[in-house]
Amino acid sequence: MTRWLRDAHVVFSMEARRFLKDWQGFAINSLIASATFIMLHLMMAPPPETEVQLLAGAIVFAVGMQSVNVTGSVLVSERFEGQMTLFRTSPMSRGSYVAGVTVASALTALLTAAVVLAVAAVAGAEFQPSVLLLPLLIMTALALPGFAVLIATHVRTAQSGYMLSSAVGILVVLVSPIFYPIDRLPEWLQWVARLSPFTHAGQAFREVLTGGSSVLLPVVVLLAFMVVTNGLGIARMRWREP
Repeated sequence: MTRWLRDAHVVFSMEARRFLKDWQGFAINSLIASATFIMLHLMMAPPPETEVQLLAGAIVFAVGMQSVNVTGSVLVSERFEGQMTLFRTSPMSRGSYVAGVTVASALTALLTAAVVLAVAAVAGAEFQPSVLLLPLLIMTALALPGFAVLIATHVRTAQSGYMLSSAVGILVVLVSPIFYPIDRLPEWLQWVARLSPFTHAGQAFREVLTGGSSVLLPVVVLLAFMVVTNGLGIARMRWREP
């Protein structure tokens, strides 16, 4: 376990340095996520309860898309540019490598969420800070990167890898009613929406941002997605090229 953690830390450190060099992408993603909330806030002039709904949606939108897209982009880049080969030929396990990449990607997603919260506070949004925000952000960021791992290590070209990684993040967010109550959807679509971890993440953030703490069910769902999708991603990833 000590070696596994040490190897994962090495990968994380390398990806963190890469992030510092490519900070422009983080800035753009943060700007888009913040602008989403500001535009909805200005156009709708919502009451406090709806304002929290919009803020929770903006956070899930930012964290969900960022974590999946960054994980996929990094793995596709390193696979087709040759860096992944160096890790494959070392004694490092696939689990250590994936953990280092996904945690680094999750960190960028958490920073994006921090920017969204800061912008919302400056804009005068009314919400309750809570210690529960951080664990919820971490679970949301780690809910689906496993799918990005599968895509990035199985696609035949870098271009298709970038496109599919982005599409997965976007589509899952789109089917999740994060900016409005789930009962606004047709009944058949509500069942589809409940399969998305981001639907439950949005519910949890709305609860916490209004000062509540009844988030047991969303937390259980997010933890289940973390374990299953990341475990599947590591188990089924293509670690050795044919």
